[in-house]
Amino acid sequence: MLMRLCVPVVALVIGAAVVALPGGCSRKAPHGPTTVRGAVTFQGKPLAGGVVVFSPDPDRGHSGKPIRGNVGADGRYELRLAANTTIAPGWYRVAIAAAPSLEPTSALGPVFPLKLARPDMSGLVREVKPEQENVFEFAVEVPVS
Repeated sequence: MLMRLCVPVVALVIGAAVVALPGGCSRKAPHGPTTVRGAVTFQGKPLAGGVVVFSPDPDRGHSGKPIRGNVGADGRYELRLAANTTIAPGWYRVAIAAAPSLEPTSALGPVFPLKLARPDMSGLVREVKPEQENVFEFAVEVPVS
């Protein structure tokens, strides 16, 4: 009699435990590390030198340290935090600055916009999605006067 009562109770407890598991064992973590790379152009040509900075956007609930990537001679960048290329997913404000030695003067042509160097003023916002490579291209165009 006791055995007939224990089997259904044990089965019910095991069933409840299995249902309570969040998604099972094969589910991936929803917020795994990710990478970010891309390119920057200025007036239709690769920005030869500079820096791209992704700062966590507090207005969208994201916090942490800013992450930067140097812009190469071909205009390409890859974000790095120390020596690590993986960053946390979330919303970021983006800042872009040309290398000081490469900024043209107004007599030689358009000046790279200084407001882009500040993530709070650039107006550039990107969402870094989890567990994938995120590619962001930035085309900076300034009207020629």
